[in-house]
Amino acid sequence: MTSNNTLLQKIFLLQKKLLSSMRLKEVLEASTNQFVDLADGSKVALFLADNDSLSFKLVNIYGYNKTTEEQLKVMPFMAESSLKHIVQKKQFFIARNSKEAPDVSASIMERESSKGEIAIPLFSGNLTIGAVLIDVLDSQVLQKIDLLKEIAELTSLSIANAILFGRSEYERERLATLYKTATTLGSSTLSVLEVLQIAADTALILANTPQCAVLTFDKAKQSFNVAAFKGLDGNSFHNFNLSLEGTIAGQSLLSQKTEYVPDTLRYQDYLPKAASGEVLGSAVSVPLIFQDEPLGVLMVFAQNTRYFQREQIDLLDSFSEQVSSALMHALALESASGESIHDAHTGLYNRWHFEEALLREIERSQRHKHDLSLVIIDIDHLSRINDLLGQDKGDLAIKHVASLIKSSLRDIDLSCRFGAEEFAVLLPETQKQAALEVAERLRQRIKTETIPGIGVITVSMGLTSLSDAGKDLASLINAAEQALDIAKYEGRDKVKAAETGSQQTNPIAWNDLAKQAKLAVLSERQSKLENRLTSEYAPWMRTQPGWGARKKTD
Repeated sequence: MTSNNTLLQKIFLLQKKLLSSMRLKEVLEASTNQFVDLADGSKVALFLADNDSLSFKLVNIYGYNKTTEEQLKVMPFMAESSLKHIVQKKQFFIARNSKEAPDVSASIMERESSKGEIAIPLFSGNLTIGAVLIDVLDSQVLQKIDLLKEIAELTSLSIANAILFGRSEYERERLATLYKTATTLGSSTLSVLEVLQIAADTALILANTPQCAVLTFDKAKQSFNVAAFKGLDGNSFHNFNLSLEGTIAGQSLLSQKTEYVPDTLRYQDYLPKAASGEVLGSAVSVPLIFQDEPLGVLMVFAQNTRYFQREQIDLLDSFSEQVSSALMHALALESASGESIHDAHTGLYNRWHFEEALLREIERSQRHKHDLSLVIIDIDHLSRINDLLGQDKGDLAIKHVASLIKSSLRDIDLSCRFGAEEFAVLLPETQKQAALEVAERLRQRIKTETIPGIGVITVSMGLTSLSDAGKDLASLINAAEQALDIAKYEGRDKVKAAETGSQQTNPIAWNDLAKQAKLAVLSERQSKLENRLTSEYAPWMRTQPGWGARKKTD
């Protein structure tokens, strides 16, 4: 009697915990714990049914080894396992040994040294919403089938309610996000970069995924450019097929319809990878079109196949109209104000516009807890080109470097004419190590691509990131300029990253080294200026009255 009372008390407490939350994650965890406890510590796997892909997807697991866990992640309804039986018969399945089990379940039982396996269906009405798989360690558990049936009914009800609650919460949150974003995108002062960043940030929320990209369409080249992205490995973009023909994005833009690819297996060689390095399993591409003008596509990705639901795709469709309108307006605004924000000589942004954009990007990065990097670039010995080959060749060198900078960067990146022979590059959502790789590739490209009539030119670069340099515009620029001075001080033609705290590798403190480098750079400039003044003004001074007398006196 005491044993029965203890069991009833345990069941009551478990049920109370199961019904205490409407959050799906908490309900799934409580359900798993409930079956583990009632099955005397047996191994338990909890699945939700994906009726679109006709498979069970593992959502919680206890006790199984890693090999089995990997095998159970996605179980097709028709796989030769105990779960197939509950789909077909809509009732419990019990295997008292591996010989009674289907092939897949038999191999799992042998691997896990099970004394039996129980497959329990979870229903909501006539719809299968999930399943529980129990590999028992004590065959006595097989005698608790009636109790497990009752618990399964309560579990099914709790999970169904949590799913409904989650969907209503999801809809409410997404619709609120859509409304707020529509208000923000309705602003008449947003830049193209701001529209792209808002589009990427919002797409992640609407699609409930960590990976997305905004691709802009280049009519002249009939291809796409990566204008913004989240959660993707930038180093894998060399595999990203950005052609109009034969790509998910191209099909979407050409048809002017949303393309959903539930399994990207045949596209995986032409897609980027997730930031973790894993392949992407499913993708949605939504066209961005304004009054029949193709602007690009908004793409969201997931690592799992068949990840996206109809309601998520519908929200992205609605959102794409807002993005298209805002993007077209920003492009028109940028075109109209182009002369005031661009450097006339190079076509890059001018410093004023760059610093405004950098300030906004710092605020956005801090708000979303993302990093960003800044690179300042200086053409080595440009004055020698001017002195030896003429000012025209110096201008050509500046335009050449500006062109290489612009063509080497993503659309999301921002470059400007920072000074007479200096450029600056903003790399949003880029950590320092990745920025170093970008800068090094650019340095090598500039050195490799010679200029007719000039030959080889080199550049020095100073680099820093927001996470290292401080939290404001002045600190970021100062750190990059210090790194640039040191790069020139250490011989030029190199990339130097600013060092802080434990990152310091030089025996001389970074700030002291930066001061030495600054003084050396200033001294070199002063020397060049004096030499130029002497060479330019000496002939004129000799023609002045009394010059010879003064010389003799000296």
